[in-house]
Amino acid sequence: MNWKEPRPARAALLLTAAVLACLLPFLNKAVHMDDPLFIWTAHQIRHHPLDFYGFLVEWDKRALPMPIVMQNPPLAAYFLAVTGVLFGWSEQALHFGFLLPAVALVVGTYLLGRRFCSHPFAAALATLAAPAFILSSTSLMCDTLMVAFFVWAVVCWVEGLPEEKPALLTAAGMLIAASGLSKYFGVCLIPLLFAYSLAQKRRLGRWWIYLCLPVLVFAGYHWWTYHLYGKGLLIGAAAYVGQHRVGGGLTSKTLAGLAFTGGCVFVSISALPLVWGKRGLAWAGTGAMAVALVVLGMAGVGTFSIFSDRAVKWPVVAQFAVLACGGMAALILATQDLLRRRTPDALLLFLWTTGTFVFASAINWTVSGRNILPMVPAISLLVVRRLETQSEAPKPRRFELIFWPIGVSLAIALTVGWADAKYADAGRRAAFGLAKRFGSSSPMAFEGHWGFQYYFEELGGTAVDLKRLDLSSNELVVVPLNNTSLSTLDPDQVVPFEKNVVNVAPWLAVMSRTSGAGYYSDQWGPAPFVFGPVPNEDYLLLRVKSDLSRTSLAVK
Repeated sequence: MNWKEPRPARAALLLTAAVLACLLPFLNKAVHMDDPLFIWTAHQIRHHPLDFYGFLVEWDKRALPMPIVMQNPPLAAYFLAVTGVLFGWSEQALHFGFLLPAVALVVGTYLLGRRFCSHPFAAALATLAAPAFILSSTSLMCDTLMVAFFVWAVVCWVEGLPEEKPALLTAAGMLIAASGLSKYFGVCLIPLLFAYSLAQKRRLGRWWIYLCLPVLVFAGYHWWTYHLYGKGLLIGAAAYVGQHRVGGGLTSKTLAGLAFTGGCVFVSISALPLVWGKRGLAWAGTGAMAVALVVLGMAGVGTFSIFSDRAVKWPVVAQFAVLACGGMAALILATQDLLRRRTPDALLLFLWTTGTFVFASAINWTVSGRNILPMVPAISLLVVRRLETQSEAPKPRRFELIFWPIGVSLAIALTVGWADAKYADAGRRAAFGLAKRFGSSSPMAFEGHWGFQYYFEELGGTAVDLKRLDLSSNELVVVPLNNTSLSTLDPDQVVPFEKNVVNVAPWLAVMSRTSGAGYYSDQWGPAPFVFGPVPNEDYLLLRVKSDLSRTSLAVK
């Protein structure tokens, strides 16, 4: 059969239905990772809308001003505040509100695809089928909102530029500002669209004035936050990136970036047989073996060692090599598309893909699936454009075959999303279980952050503050061992009496140092996810022997 594109209105409805079908099962997903920072900011905005970061938060083992902790702008928190006021503050209500940017991202990719390819519906579905999209869209953080604004800014710009339509270019400028105020990466749209416009128009025109609009907005935001908090947050976020980099040197970061690109987009892997053919598969196999040899020579990637009891973790090495091969395939697709077409559209997709990769792997403080999300629409478009070229060859391939690799990618994405939801729920179950057992019998303190902190504080727990350490006799201290910002209390002052174990997905890891999976930070592992045995989440329970106000602490 020959695939026939649905009409735009029908396509938008079908894509909306597909997004809802994939994301509605995750409405009850627990508050997770940095979600609490956005929720707390939303509550602050509800009461003090012009002083969004004017409060202290227990983070990094002490109480800190929110402008120091939060390295993202506040627009996503404003969106969350509106959602909370309209629908309530439960997990279901907040996730329901965040369905809107998820739909907007996919539909925006479709509209952009109408300009860049002949099968935009497939490109939009490939975006939906990316693991990075599913995991980001089931969080309460800023990433999906930022990329939704990002894509729509590109849509308005490429539509308005040829005739320099003021309404569309103004809308694009405002959408750039909205993207950058959701997450600072959105600022990259300014040089990206400037380069595209120069290639398209071959000269400077009045169009550059519209790119000044977001510049003025960002300058105003920087001045405003300097006035509020004593430092401009836009420049401060850039300084944070350089001061807190983790994950090893440039080689390790590049390898991790390739693996995250392949794993978080995945259609660049599942479409390999279709897009590249037998010869391409042979080259891909060679590339995967080369990556495996490099990893073996390095004895690991970053802080992750490939050895366990002097034996090589071959399953992890093999999966990492395949994912990295998928990342290389995506970059090669962008490069070949540019070399073959030599058009402004090809230049835009090339800079969009490679620029995001360089930022995510070599500039940002950590490699994470969240930072790969911005390139998902571009890679989806590149895969479709490549297959369209092959469909016009002397021995054409049927275009509708692309729905098989998209289906495989979606199956992987939903599976990884399920594992991430199980991992998130572990913190919620641990907090409620421990509070039910011990909450009425003694005070409770805890270390660590993320979703566990959110729930345990709601249930009466108190974060251990190293600067104001105040633990009473017989107080319970809970230490989530697979967490961040942990300390070691003096063993003469505390006694371990139990380890609470919470089950997670048993055969798919998203954040496990022993498995090499670190979707939210390559500090945990160089791959976004790894199939194989996954250790449970352990919560060490300590009892304070006597009143404790000062003790020696060593960073774990």
